[in-house]
Amino acid sequence: MWRLGLLAFILALPAHAQSDDDTGVRPKSKPRFQVVDGDTLKFGPRVVRLFGIDAPEKGQTCDDGHWHAGPLAKKALEDFIAGRPVTCKQVDVDPGNGWPIAQCHAGDDDLQAMMVSAGWAWTFGQYSSRYEPEEREAANRKAGVHGHKCLLPSEWRAHQRARSMQ
Repeated sequence: MWRLGLLAFILALPAHAQSDDDTGVRPKSKPRFQVVDGDTLKFGPRVVRLFGIDAPEKGQTCDDGHWHAGPLAKKALEDFIAGRPVTCKQVDVDPGNGWPIAQCHAGDDDLQAMMVSAGWAWTFGQYSSRYEPEEREAANRKAGVHGHKCLLPSEWRAHQRARSMQ
């Protein structure tokens, strides 16, 4: 019986030692960030808003509920990132929730410009003029949200708040 105990002890030692070894193979880790919606990223517990744009909210629909813009905008941002590392530089703080507002890039690509240019976001806030040329071009092409009857996300959020108070 003592031999079984000794064998169990010996077998347990290498497993413990390997778990402390930085050279061992580790399970695949979670991505450094996740896309929350078309204008929001999450780095661990920290939520970051993309600067100067406003994309459709998760539950937002257009064309009287027939076109689901929110999930499509989220997918567009995921596709633009395409598994590349994302870097963000904070430029402001959202006064409503305290979240950082940041200029974010996937590689050398400006994610905000890509979202607005493809029609998946509108310009927004004090920095909105930065992406106005991309928004005009997207609207002229009727790209993304510009090809559908959509409320601006700020208007949609206001309608949602009003409905919840009734």
